[in-house]
This record gives sequence, C-alpha cells and structure tokens, in this order.
Amino acid sequence: MKDTTVTLGHGSGGRQSAELVSQLLDSFRKRNIGPELEDAALLPGGYAMTLDGFTVSPRRFPGGDIGHLCVCGCANDLAVRGASPDFLGISLVLEEGLSSEEAASYMESAASTCARLGMTLAAGDTKVVPSGAVDGMIITGCAFGRIRTARTLSMTGIHEGDTLLVTTSIGRHGAAIASARFDLPVEGLLSDCAPLWPALSPLLHLEGLRCMRDCTRGGLGTVLCEWAEATGLHFSLDEDAIPVGFQVQSLCDVLGFDPLYMACEGCAALAVAPSDADEALRILRQSPLCADAAVIGRVSSAEPKGMVSMKTSIGGERLVDMPWGEILPRIC
Repeated sequence: MKDTTVTLGHGSGGRQSAELVSQLLDSFRKRNIGPELEDAALLPGGYAMTLDGFTVSPRRFPGGDIGHLCVCGCANDLAVRGASPDFLGISLVLEEGLSSEEAASYMESAASTCARLGMTLAAGDTKVVPSGAVDGMIITGCAFGRIRTARTLSMTGIHEGDTLLVTTSIGRHGAAIASARFDLPVEGLLSDCAPLWPALSPLLHLEGLRCMRDCTRGGLGTVLCEWAEATGLHFSLDEDAIPVGFQVQSLCDVLGFDPLYMACEGCAALAVAPSDADEALRILRQSPLCADAAVIGRVSSAEPKGMVSMKTSIGGERLVDMPWGEILPRIC
C-alpha cells in the first residue's frame, strides 16, 4: 500500500520521491501534457528550462551556501542536457525574523556564481511569511538556456554496451551537510557544489555522448537505478572504480551511510559509447573539477534487466536499489 501522508522520506530523491512525483503528475499525464522526467525540459525553438527549490540546513555549509547552491543546481540541470545556463529567475520565501543582511549575503553568493557563468538574473519574487511557517528561507530557482548540441541527451539514448563514467568523487555535498549538522568536523571535507557547464560543454561534440545527469538527492546510486529502470537494461558497476574520498568514506563509516546514496552538487554520471569513452575521460580530466573522473561500469542486456548490480571490493556482487526513506533531509 502506498503512503497517503507526505513524510520527509518523500523528499529523499529515492523510491518514495519517485512514487510521490508519479502521483502528482498523474493529472497532467492523463491529459497528455505531462513533462518528461529529465533534469531540464527541451523546449521548441532550441531552448531548455528547469525549475528547482532549495531548503538546505544549515544554509551556510562547508564549501558553499544556499545562494551558491541554487545557481549551481539550476545551471547543472541545463548543462547535463547540453544547454548553456543563460538566464535565471529566483523566488524567495523569507521567514519573519530572518536577518535581511543574511538573506542579502546569499544573493551576493548567487550573483557571484551567475557572473562566473555569464548568467543573467532575469526575474524574481520575494514573499515574507509568519515566524514558524518556514525555517528561515526557501529559494526557488528557474533557469533558461539555449541547447548547444544537435543530438538530444536523454535516458532514451542509452544503448547496450555503453560505458558509464562519473565526473568526480561522490558524496561530498551530503557528507559536508552531515558534518555541519551533526557537529562532526572532518578536515578537508567540503561540498562539491559547483557549476558543471565549464567541464561538460567540451564533451558536446562527441557523437557517442548519450546521456548525462547530475547526481543530487539520492546520489549516484539513485541516478543509475532510474536509468536502468527507464531503459530496461542492466547496469553493472565496479565498486573499486567508483571514486570516494577518504573524508566522505570516514564520515559514512561513522554514521552508517552508503556513499553511493550521498548527495552531490558538482558531480555527474555519464553514459557514453565505448568508442568515445576514453576521449570523454581525457576531456573531463582537463577540468579542475574532474581530476577524479573515472569509468565505473557498463550497460548490457544481462539479467536482471532494469536493475543495477555492483561487483564489491571483496569480490562479491550485490544489487543496487533506490533508497527507501530519508537518511538526511533538507540537503538541497
């Protein structure tokens, strides 16, 4: 029986989130006006659009803050669909009692990130709600850009035999938030929160580039499960090949978390034809953000179809499924 009451688990980005989103979109799908479940929508005329809400706690964390996170999250949704981040709209919901100087500091951070990307703030809105209605502030960002590739980057383009890559080490955003929230400082641990367009745009000329997805809530594991279920193919991973930083692994060991499901905000998964995999890896490693880029697995028609398996470090093999419930709410 499906849940009838929304819980924090429905915001995990895992199985419960997928069920809730499916329920919320049902009315649109019945009328054949529902969106495709990709990071950004491809619009007529060669444009792309995305919308995302941010309610991270704490609002300022190791390696970033909610303003920087908003711009990176929106820009990355466009980048993985091959669209340049050109315009941004921001809607603020502020809790009565919040310091205006604090709110302005997040806008300074957002503006700095926009300037680095050549992104213009085109629209905005501000609302103030009574104390207790929200925890401090919520930012909603809407980004708009031009599609820069002639080929559609989509889950539907993933083929049997494709190579799976990840652009950097996983789990750093979720681990940084956990470190701040639980007062468990880890030396050198920072969120990976960063705009991916400078690293991903040089890949767009590759004929074998099939699909890209930034790993946010639910982490790398959830992204690959979504791809496997959408394509009906089998995704096999090599645990030893997946880059995980020492700081992330240490924190996960203490808290009992799996790095595979820890949130990222500057990391993407890629599916690439085998003929272009080495070139994609070479190009990625030229970016300072992607020095740890790696080949982590492949796509096949093996059984069980529509699922993800992983060869473990100790020589075993296990299935990787979407997480159920919420291990760390309000991370993005």
